[in-house]
Amino acid sequence: MESRVKELRLARRLSQEMLGQSLGITQQTISKIENGKYDIPTDLLISLSNFFNVTTDYILGLSDIKRNLEGQIRVNKTLDDNYDLVMQYNELDSTNKKTLDILLSRLCETQKEK
Repeated sequence: MESRVKELRLARRLSQEMLGQSLGITQQTISKIENGKYDIPTDLLISLSNFFNVTTDYILGLSDIKRNLEGQIRVNKTLDDNYDLVMQYNELDSTNKKTLDILLSRLCETQKEK
């Protein structure tokens, strides 16, 4: 379970602190979850599932299927809506991708503060 949360967090390029802030919990709690030292309450498990758009079974390591049909439909719609942007991103080299990732993270942080 802990490896799945860490895997999902790193795939989104989030720090433990950033994930904790998004979920209303501390960085220490995220660390304990990732290291298997914390039994995740049901409400937090559901919040993690919704945040990462994966099933609770995936987070718990009970399934290798990340999304149910509804979740996959949401992903597909988002990709369809942003197809040109995704294609442009894929054309960037790794340095420019990192630069854009940093810029987007800062824009999101600024927007959340408003």
